Amino acid sequence: MIQIANPIYDSVFKYMMQNNKVCMILLSALLNRDIVEVELKNNELIRADLKKFAVLRLDFLAKIKNPDGTFEMVSIELQKAEKSTEIVRFRRYLAKLYDSEAYEVKNIQRVNRKKKVVEIKQEIPIHIVAIYILGHPLDDVTEPVVYYSPQAKNALGEPVEKAALNPFFRYLSHDSVVVQIPYLRKNARSKVEEFLEIFDQSNVMPNDAHYLLLDDNIENKPEGYNAVVRQLVSAASDKETKTNMMFEDEFAEDLENWTELEEIVEEQKEKLAEQKEQLSLKDKQLSQQNAQLSAFAKTLFAMGLSRKDISEKINISLEQLNKLLD
Repeated sequence: MIQIANPIYDSVFKYMMQNNKVCMILLSALLNRDIVEVELKNNELIRADLKKFAVLRLDFLAKIKNPDGTFEMVSIELQKAEKSTEIVRFRRYLAKLYDSEAYEVKNIQRVNRKKKVVEIKQEIPIHIVAIYILGHPLDDVTEPVVYYSPQAKNALGEPVEKAALNPFFRYLSHDSVVVQIPYLRKNARSKVEEFLEIFDQSNVMPNDAHYLLLDDNIENKPEGYNAVVRQLVSAASDKETKTNMMFEDEFAEDLENWTELEEIVEEQKEKLAEQKEQLSLKDKQLSQQNAQLSAFAKTLFAMGLSRKDISEKINISLEQLNKLLD
């Protein structure tokens, strides 16, 4: 068996992706595209406070070789979250990418007013691909890997295939890849699922979730799989990565404690609200009873009964009776 660091930890995942070769291999597998160059533009771990779940966000600029031999620049937004998080937060990070200067300069041929073909430089937006690696399952979707791309249709609902290549449609939309770690299978059905076996939490070492045990029979694995595994083997012995994994455990424990505390506080709030409502109801009932008793005492007093006789008849003190009559 091969022992690797568990890439579900953000520190391990970042260690793995900082190797440019491994990064290209893994992103190529996830996108099912041939990435020949990749540059990490930004990496940040969003962990503002205990009330917010941690989201690892990596931005890449990738050069992709198409089957026809042409090349294309693609902006890749990778977000990784172990716990359930808000969709709005994912959208906010993606909006940052749309708002960034993600352009490439191309030479475009145009016909000028003199009807001559001239070549000009023009900024072209870079197509965006969003990758979400989730440590939690989504409701009703049990596939470990889901590819989602906008589909162009005409007014009759028929597909418009050429729209996918048209710059107007392509640069104003993005593709998404969603990986659900809890649904990864032992028997991979595709190349990308074979690569994602490195995330399979059923391989966690007993009594130590920092490490996974993989089958050392990797001869039939896809090209590049060995390089990814070697990087994770290296992460398993890296002192800084080990320390960071412990910090992540502490944060997760604090987060769990905070969540439990919030649940207890909410339960106490609900109980206090119920008690307040019950007290309010009792006060209302008591007020009604006092009103009825006051009306009855006034009726008896009007009939000529003395205050002493009335207090004895309705079983209250003279002091209480005086308050009802006055």
